[in-house]
Amino acid sequence: MLFAVEEANEDPSFLPNVTVGLQLYDSCVSGSRALGSALGLLSGQLLPTPNFDCCPQRRLLGIIGGMTSPESEAMAELLSVYQVPQISHGSQHPQFSDRHQFPSFLRTVPSRAHQPQAMAKILLYFNWIWVGLLGSDSGAFEWLDQEFRKAVGKNGGCVSFSKRIDYHIANVENAADAIQDSTAKVIICDCYHVHLILLLKVLQKKKVTHRIWLMSTSFPLSGSVLSREAREMLNGGLFLRIHSGPIPGLKHFLSALHPTIYRDNHLIKLFWQDLLGCTWPELKPVGPGAGHVAPNCTGLEQLTPTHLSVLNLNDLTATYQAYLAAKAFLVAYQNLRICSTGEGSLTGSNCARKGNAGPWQLLQHLRAVHFTTRTEEEIFFTQDGEIPAIFDVMNLYLAPDHTLQTTKVGHLDFREAPGKELVINSSTIIWAEGPGKPPLSVCSKTCPLGTRKSPIQGQPSCCYECLHCPKGEISYIEDSTSCLKCPEDQWSNKDKDQCIPKILDFLSYREPLGMALAICTTFLFLLSLTILGIFIWHHHTPIVRANNQRLSYILLCSLALCFLCPFMFIGHPVPVTCALRQAAFGIIFTVCVSTTLAKTITVVSAFRATRPDGRLRKWAGPSLPNAILIGCSLVQVALCVFWVIGWPPEPMKSTEAGPKVTMLCGAGSSELFYAMLSFLGVLALVSLVVAFLARQLPDTFNEAKHITLSMLVFSCVWISFIPAHLSAQGKHTVAVEIFAILASGAGLMGCLFFPKCYIILLQPGKNTRDQMMGKRHFKECNQL
Repeated sequence: MLFAVEEANEDPSFLPNVTVGLQLYDSCVSGSRALGSALGLLSGQLLPTPNFDCCPQRRLLGIIGGMTSPESEAMAELLSVYQVPQISHGSQHPQFSDRHQFPSFLRTVPSRAHQPQAMAKILLYFNWIWVGLLGSDSGAFEWLDQEFRKAVGKNGGCVSFSKRIDYHIANVENAADAIQDSTAKVIICDCYHVHLILLLKVLQKKKVTHRIWLMSTSFPLSGSVLSREAREMLNGGLFLRIHSGPIPGLKHFLSALHPTIYRDNHLIKLFWQDLLGCTWPELKPVGPGAGHVAPNCTGLEQLTPTHLSVLNLNDLTATYQAYLAAKAFLVAYQNLRICSTGEGSLTGSNCARKGNAGPWQLLQHLRAVHFTTRTEEEIFFTQDGEIPAIFDVMNLYLAPDHTLQTTKVGHLDFREAPGKELVINSSTIIWAEGPGKPPLSVCSKTCPLGTRKSPIQGQPSCCYECLHCPKGEISYIEDSTSCLKCPEDQWSNKDKDQCIPKILDFLSYREPLGMALAICTTFLFLLSLTILGIFIWHHHTPIVRANNQRLSYILLCSLALCFLCPFMFIGHPVPVTCALRQAAFGIIFTVCVSTTLAKTITVVSAFRATRPDGRLRKWAGPSLPNAILIGCSLVQVALCVFWVIGWPPEPMKSTEAGPKVTMLCGAGSSELFYAMLSFLGVLALVSLVVAFLARQLPDTFNEAKHITLSMLVFSCVWISFIPAHLSAQGKHTVAVEIFAILASGAGLMGCLFFPKCYIILLQPGKNTRDQMMGKRHFKECNQL
């Protein structure tokens, strides 16, 4: 502040013909002493008299201070009554942003309300989502805890623990235990340095290490007061510092500073005494010099660069804020003096009278002050009475000589657009393990690709377990909260981190199931041709000629064609095979069942038509079986043609869940498909009933028992086919239908023709007319 005043007084263009003065008071970080000093300034005497000014000719324009919030609070409440402007260069409590409670309070430091957001942005930058919070008992810890949790929660972070510390060792021990027990590696500390020292001592005893400390602006702490172990604990940490800049000319001003220039300034003498190690006769020795006899100060001593080095002019945080406060007062006063009518800050844009301006009038100019420092930094006050929030991000690290050093690694400017406030040069950060990738601080490890996060009941959202995605779902990003379902034509790969095209699948000749069905189909086809050949070769024998030889040939030929139908079901489906295979199977099987029905009715009509002139005997000729065969077949042909033309089955891909997509033939019309099967079932049922009724007829020429058995087999196969077909999936539906075709065809062929082939090939003695007519039996009876 002395430098700012001297800088203004030495500039002839700044406040010409005006000499600015100031009075300095030491509040000793005490709110009561700060209040007493403020009363003294208002009264104009050391022993204040409330509401009385002993020096009315003196113009008090404002007060700079205090350094801490407890000091400023008492002063601000008093000065607000008199509308005397006050600029604090260190008070950060959020309460001072209330313009109604503190209308004359301004500050050159940002409110602590910005720090939870600032620290949350740093946590987000390093992806630290699991942290602990410590705070000193400053009266605002509950507010800090609430705001910090809110800011961290917006970025997906969680607070592992939140502890308040003070001078009570029990509270410090409690906080140390929380740090030791928590898995959080990053500790947020908004602590006074005295409380931090106590905590570090306890952590040292508990041997708690490997923590990353992120501290607020209340941290600035001299490494000389810390033990070596405490410095090692803080190594690699970060802290926020209120932005400061260089003060050109300050070093020269300090080197020329001399007590003779400020003879009545008690603080200058103390500064001189401490810096040079001498003692003024009228002052008591303080600090380290109190234990030994120090030479008297003469005022003729000279300051050297060695003396100035202990002032640490590279870190002017508090000094810079005081300089800005004094500069703001001076610029505001200059604006007041050069105010032109219509451009003022008072009501109606009026100006104050230059010779009789009061503090409340200067307050209006202070709120509107806007200037640029010699280092081109723009300074102004926001609506909350503070300069824009700008923080420097500092890194703590141990030097080779084990001293604790700091370096600036970034900055955070809330004037920038959202998302661009924080700039960090992470390559310059020296962590405890050395330069490189920042440490992790998470409650749960990152869920890899192919898994999703699942919350753990009773734990914060940052604590979770990783569950593998179900089949057919993937997660292609780490820490995914859900799995994505693959499209219908795709499936998840083995790692479940990407969808891949499903494997095209169909009933192929190359696979064991397709190969086995093809072999069975070929075998049954050849077997039916073999039986047909046997019947043709022995066409003159009675057993072949019995029961309508022509119908037997038609039945064997249709069975052979039935056994060829499965070849249209095996292989890659194409439109032609899809359209024809169901219709061909239905028509050919209709011929088989119709032929069987015709043979049964032929037997019944032959034995029932006993009267030569009866009506049934007229129908028992060759016209009846032909009519049955042709009529039933035409009905099925008409139904299948209508089906194929109107709703032809086409190749389609199955939509069933699985890594394969099966090529199938759609039914086209399920109603017509089941209508075709129903017609077959009706024919089979009629054949079964007629054959069952004819089972008691004489055995000669009677196939009723064999037809009954064959229809029972046929019916059982197709009745069981329906639930099997509905429950099967993919290409197995095709295999079920092929099996039904082969089983029903084999049942018909086996029940109807195997007994005859047995007699033709192995029992030729029974293949005679006498045997077939039963004459041998009568001859044996006559001989007896």
